[in-house]
Amino acid sequence: MSDPVSVPKKRRRISRACDFCNRRSIRCRPSQEDSDRCQNCVDFGVDCTYKRPMKRRGKPQQSTHSQLDESTGEHQELLPILPPTNLQKNHNAIYGASYESPRPRLEVKFSFELSEDHQEMVRNNLAKIQDLVTVYFEVVYPITRFPFFHRPTLLRKISTREYLSDKAQFAMTMAICALASARARDGALYPSKWNPDYLREPASELFSDAAKAVLPLDWSVMPCLDWMRTCAVLALVGIQLGNIKMMHQYLGIYHTLVAMDGLHDEKNWPKNIDMVEVEERRRLFWSIYTLEVYSSIVWGGMIRCREAQSRVQYPSELDDEMFSSTGIENHPSSPTTRQLNSFPMPVIADTSSWLRGWNFTTELYRILEHAMDEFHRRRPQSIGPLSPSDLFQQSAPPQSVVLDKIILMHDNLPARFKETRSVVGEMTADRYSFQAANISATLQLARMVLFTAEDATLEQKCVIARELLDDFANIPIFFLKAISSPLLHHLAGIGAILGSVIEGQLSLSEYFQVRTVLLRMADLLASLEVSLTQKAGASERLRTLLARIDQYMSTQHLQELPLAMPDVPQQQGVEWDGGAQRNFDGGSVPGMDASFQLPQELLVDWPWPLDLTQGFGNFRGI
Repeated sequence: MSDPVSVPKKRRRISRACDFCNRRSIRCRPSQEDSDRCQNCVDFGVDCTYKRPMKRRGKPQQSTHSQLDESTGEHQELLPILPPTNLQKNHNAIYGASYESPRPRLEVKFSFELSEDHQEMVRNNLAKIQDLVTVYFEVVYPITRFPFFHRPTLLRKISTREYLSDKAQFAMTMAICALASARARDGALYPSKWNPDYLREPASELFSDAAKAVLPLDWSVMPCLDWMRTCAVLALVGIQLGNIKMMHQYLGIYHTLVAMDGLHDEKNWPKNIDMVEVEERRRLFWSIYTLEVYSSIVWGGMIRCREAQSRVQYPSELDDEMFSSTGIENHPSSPTTRQLNSFPMPVIADTSSWLRGWNFTTELYRILEHAMDEFHRRRPQSIGPLSPSDLFQQSAPPQSVVLDKIILMHDNLPARFKETRSVVGEMTADRYSFQAANISATLQLARMVLFTAEDATLEQKCVIARELLDDFANIPIFFLKAISSPLLHHLAGIGAILGSVIEGQLSLSEYFQVRTVLLRMADLLASLEVSLTQKAGASERLRTLLARIDQYMSTQHLQELPLAMPDVPQQQGVEWDGGAQRNFDGGSVPGMDASFQLPQELLVDWPWPLDLTQGFGNFRGI
C-alpha cells in the first residue's frame, strides 16, 4: 500500500475568480504552493480576496450591454466602446493592425505629464501590461543574460501600479512591455500557454514610444537605477526589432548614466540601499558588460565597459524567491532571515540556482574581452609612430592554454547546465535548459575568437562552427526560438569570422569546407527566421551568394572540375552536393590544392552582420 503522504492532493476547483484575477479578466487557477491563494496571487505577491459583491447569474436584461467573463461565469457591464485615438489610427496606418475593443476601464490618474494618447493606451491595457511583464519573466528573464530585476519586487510594483505615479518606473515598465511584446510577436512563447493574438496589440513599437516619450531631455536628472534599466531594455528592444542604431543609441545613454551614477564601482553606490537593489545593480552591470563585449564582436563596436576598471562583485547565486529587501531567507546557511545593514555582503552560492550558469557565462565574456584585445594587438597599427602596446606588452598565453582553462571551468559546472532537455512548461526547470543553450553558444563563440586571435587555420574554424551547429541540432527548437533575434546575431559573429576567410587565398578543398558549414548554417537560420517579424533574410541571401560563387567557380575552373571532383555531382549545372566533400581531405584528389581568390564584387552581398550598413564587424579583412 502506498504512503498516503506521497499521494498528491486532488486540485480544488475554483468556481469563482478572486478579485485580482477578475480585474485582469484572466483564469483563476488554484496554487499548489499556498492552498489559501490562487497561483496568480502567489506569483504577484498579493492577497487573494473575494470582497466584490456577487452578481446575479443568468441572461442579462436587453438594456444592459455586457459580456460573459469566462473565468467567473459572470456577466460584466461594459462601458461604451470609444472611437480609436489618434495614436491608434497612426499605428493602424503604419503597421496595418487593428485594436481590440477596449475592456472596462478603471479611472486611473498619472502623477506626471503624459500625452492623452499614451494615457489612453495604458488605461485600456492595464491587465495586458501585467501579462506582458509575466511574459518577460518567462521568455526574456533569465534566458538571454539580462536578469535586470528581482522578480517578486517587480511583480509587486506592477500589481499595485506604482508605474502610474513614478516616471522612471513608467518608462521602465513600458520598455519591458515593448520587449515582451516583440518577443511574443516573434513566436517566443511557451507552447499552449498564451494566445499570441491576445498579446499582439498594442504593438511593441507603441510601448517603446511611450517609454521614449517620458525620457528627460536633461540627462543629469536621470542617474537612478530605473532610468539605467530603461535604457538597457530599450537597447535590447532595438536588437529584437533589428534596429541596431537604436541599440547603440540607448547603450550610449546607459553608459552616460553609469558614469554619472558610478555604477562601475560599488564604493560609489548609495549606502542605504537594501539587498534587492544591491543584487539588481550587480546584475545590471554585468549584463550590459556582456552585451558590450558581444556587440564589439558582432558589430565591431568599442568595449566601453572594461573589466579591469570595474569594481563590482558578481550577483549572489540565489534564486529571487530566496531573498528580499530584508535579507536572505530559506537558505541552508541562513535558517532565519538575515538582516543586511551594509554591503558588499559575501556572495552566497547555491549550486541549484540558475545564476550559477549565468555567472559562468559572464566569466566567458570576460575572457572574450581579453581575446579581442589580443586580436587587435596583432593587427597592424597606423595611428602614429609610437605603439604604446609595445611598451606595455605582456606575453599572452597560447590559445590552447586558455581553452584548457575554459573546458575545465565548464567540466566543473553542475550537469544541469550542460544539457538541454525537452520543454516541460515550468519556468524553474526550463531556465536550466535556457542557460545550457546560452552557455553552449557562448563557449563556441569564445573558441572561435580565440582561434582567430591566434591566426588559426580555416579547418580549425570550420571544426568549431560544425560543433556549434551540432550542439544546436540537439537543442529543442523552442529554446532557440525563445532566444530569438539575439541568437541570429550570435550566429552572425560566427558567420562574419567564416566569411572573412573567403576574402583571402583559398584552395578548392578549403572552399568546400566553408561552403558545407555555411549551408548548414543557412538551414538553421531558415528555421529560426520563419517566425520573426523583422526577417533579416540571411538564409536566403547566403544561399544566393553561394550559388553565385558556385557559378563563378564553374566558369573559371570548367576544365579542372571534372578531375578535381570526380565524385561530386553538380545540381542544376552550378550547385554541388555539399555532403560529397566529406569523401576527400584536401590533398587526396588532384587539383583540390589549387589556390585561387574570389573577386570582391562577388562578396558584396555577404549577409552578416544582419544590418549590412555595419560591415564585417571587427573581423573584416582578417
